[in-house]
Amino acid sequence: MNSIEPRAVQLYEITYLGTGAVVDSRTVEASEVAAAIEHAGEHGMKILVRPHIPAQDETDTRIGGQPS
Repeated sequence: MNSIEPRAVQLYEITYLGTGAVVDSRTVEASEVAAAIEHAGEHGMKILVRPHIPAQDETDTRIGGQPS
């Protein structure tokens, strides 16, 4: 059986600290995190790396739709 399913990719949010009033934040794949850290180090920048948590839809997808 040959099914094509999108591969789940872990995403991370990179926030560049101390870049001024506007916060520069990017979402990258796990494979790009090391390069972002290296780039920041080469340019004397501080960054915050954390797992990306997608925004939840307003629609309740639980069975029965009851709030917890």
